[in-house]
Amino acid sequence: MTRLHDALTDIAGEAPAVDLADRAITGDRRRRRTGVALVVVAVVAVVALGAVAGTGLLPGWRDNVIAATPKDSSPSRGDGALADLPPRGVGPLSHAYKTFCHVARGVPEDCRNGEWRVVTRDGKTYHVPQALGMAGTLNSVPLAITRDGRMMAYYSREEQTFKVRDLESGKELTAPVTVAERRLRPRASLVLSDDGRHLAFTAYPAGKEPGLLIDMRAGTTTPLPSGWAPTSVADGGDPVTMVSYPPKGKAWLMPRPGGGSPVTLDETYTRFSALAPDGRSIAALGMEKVKSGGMHMDGTLAVLDATTGRTSRKVTVRGLPKDTVLLTLGAWLNRTEVTLATLPSGRIWENRQITYAVNVATGQARMLGVYTGQHPFQLVIPGAGFAG
Repeated sequence: MTRLHDALTDIAGEAPAVDLADRAITGDRRRRRTGVALVVVAVVAVVALGAVAGTGLLPGWRDNVIAATPKDSSPSRGDGALADLPPRGVGPLSHAYKTFCHVARGVPEDCRNGEWRVVTRDGKTYHVPQALGMAGTLNSVPLAITRDGRMMAYYSREEQTFKVRDLESGKELTAPVTVAERRLRPRASLVLSDDGRHLAFTAYPAGKEPGLLIDMRAGTTTPLPSGWAPTSVADGGDPVTMVSYPPKGKAWLMPRPGGGSPVTLDETYTRFSALAPDGRSIAALGMEKVKSGGMHMDGTLAVLDATTGRTSRKVTVRGLPKDTVLLTLGAWLNRTEVTLATLPSGRIWENRQITYAVNVATGQARMLGVYTGQHPFQLVIPGAGFAG
């Protein structure tokens, strides 16, 4: 257990100064202590398996399409075996998730340890062997999907860099720069623009090297400063919306090819959204101090002006089932609703992620979809990237 203990200690040492349990499982202040404790155990179990990435991505709107829960997620063949992702002709994705074979329960059929698989909206499931899932024993490699589910970004071990694939045509774009596997640290961020052209990568928060904004069509790169995580990239690559962690939480609408000025947030927030349709606002989940001295989500959602750092409004999230655990925010569906990813319970073997649209004026939530994988912290839904 010494090596595992040392690895966990290293990860904790690299993490921002927020409560460790809150990172993975905090939400409603009324949640029972027992449920919280069980999810903490689940998180530690995932770390032991080498699954230390952030949570999934969130659904968003584009061309009147919302990434939907699949009709059926049964295997592609009747014998329990799954096909590899075809070279072309694949419909829009509902979600992707990573599989782990050496666990006590919940192992899927035709399991490939640490590998990605994808599920289409019409229920077809495929292995994605070309997408690296794990770099070493603890680094979980990210994957991203455009909000319409039609394009996917992944890391290719063969190419030693990122690729973007159009799932219908099979056409792929390869980043013009090598990204060493050692840079794929825990909590690495990968965000794909809606048109699939721009890809933002940072090794936040642990990496000291600059991140990258990659124009996959022009074959050019722009450095992104270390210590920041992207939450969205506009079509055209301008701006890149980035945030930094509490206690000195900041936001930065960085125009391409760099520049602009970061702003300090006027309160302590976590779990930031993509950029809103107004081009200047982001949503965030509120925090409060607890008796232990740490910080805890307080069940509120705020809308922040990313050009000033000021809070324009704050509401309490309403309409969620009692045992719901808040995870993170994602893309905006329209000018008044932002997406929220949650766990339906704090049970240790929970394998579902449920997304809601939250009205930022009233706090009222409405359910969008239920997504099933092997573990909800290793499940990716089309939309904006995880941050904070």
